[in-house]
Amino acid sequence: MLPRWSIPLLVVMLAGCSGTTKSVRLHTGHGEPIVLIPRSGDAAPVKLDEDNFVGAVEALARSVRPSPRPQETARRVFEVESRSGLYLYDPRGHRVIPLGPGEHLEGTQPATEVELTRAYLRWCERTHKPGDCLRLLVESPTVTEDGRYALAMALAQGVVMDEMMEAFKDMADPQAMMAAVLWTWTTYMILLAVPEPFSKGVAAVMTASLIAYVGVDTFWSLIVGFKRLVEDAERATAFDDLREAGERYGKVMGRNAARAFAMLATAAIGNTAAGLGAKVPKLPGAAQAAVHAEAQMGFRLAAVADVGTVAVSAETVTIALAPGAVAMSAKGTGGGSTASKARPTGYRAWGSFSGFKKAMGPAGKNKEWHHIVEQTPGNAKRFGPQSLQNTENIIPLDKTLHSDVSAFFSSIRRDITGSPLTVRQWLSTQSYEAQRDFGLLAIENVGKGLW
Repeated sequence: MLPRWSIPLLVVMLAGCSGTTKSVRLHTGHGEPIVLIPRSGDAAPVKLDEDNFVGAVEALARSVRPSPRPQETARRVFEVESRSGLYLYDPRGHRVIPLGPGEHLEGTQPATEVELTRAYLRWCERTHKPGDCLRLLVESPTVTEDGRYALAMALAQGVVMDEMMEAFKDMADPQAMMAAVLWTWTTYMILLAVPEPFSKGVAAVMTASLIAYVGVDTFWSLIVGFKRLVEDAERATAFDDLREAGERYGKVMGRNAARAFAMLATAAIGNTAAGLGAKVPKLPGAAQAAVHAEAQMGFRLAAVADVGTVAVSAETVTIALAPGAVAMSAKGTGGGSTASKARPTGYRAWGSFSGFKKAMGPAGKNKEWHHIVEQTPGNAKRFGPQSLQNTENIIPLDKTLHSDVSAFFSSIRRDITGSPLTVRQWLSTQSYEAQRDFGLLAIENVGKGLW
């Protein structure tokens, strides 16, 4: 890892550029990089209600065996080097025991660290989780450095931490599972806060997935907010200082982003890049995240495992992925719009569906014409009839598939949209690009029986 002094330096750099236009550079291995400038407000964090969040985290946790050394496990997942020795907390004697030669905690540690550690253990007692409840004392005799960040992150989450404990209540050791999620989450943020030239493997897939769930703007806010949390945590001399730092970061994050982050961190525990990539498209809210992935980053969420490296600077996220993972034929953007798609050869548009059918004729044997972006009155008013009645938006579909897709749009699917509205009603408020990306995804997933 980079030296600790680089964290505040990067805070200044990022915070100073927070008003600049953010962009995503997508390297596909073919030609020049694709540059996308996501429109602000187009990708609010995916809405995850409590039931879907708790259900998803509970299901993910069933395949995890929590490690007694969660920080060490998280370091292996993200390929981060060790920074300290190993210690054990003795819950009966309420003291920390070094693994190997060493002196008693009170005799060797600064008074502020000793008192902070005692306050942390008292907090665990007050929250009915006695002992080293977050496994902060496994590798250090006191709450110090990374442990401070993890504790502040735990204090930032509040309700979301309670929801996770609800999800883990039937496990043999709920606290061990909670510690595994917390250390995975914190270690990832530390890696992102002081990045190598590129993050890779699980960290790269995690970054791309997180952006898909929360959007580029919120993603940047999470980084800048965490850097401030790091500075505040290092200056903290009392438990209340850490609490204040955590609560400030909690407000920056918001509940939807916190749920998405916690869910992805749970999915990442002990996983590989391919394993995490396979899980992400099946999580709650993945449909909305898939729209964000294509509109803001230019690739299919289903191909997130193909993300090889991600680099984050003050103004740009640079993503390199394998050939064939790109869903959009983007050529670059400007004026604050998402990437435009190339018109197919022979592109034609009409003012009405009847005009289209008169010119194009039947869709084919056992096929029907299908609008990718639906021809609802609202869409016609917002986007104009020719944006709907054209050879790019209307395609032939098998009759059965067309019927199934139409039924899907008329249904209420909270597990996919996070909304009590029908899929059609939920989608109608979104941009043309988002509706098109979702429409294409719906055809694919309904055809495969996934939706």
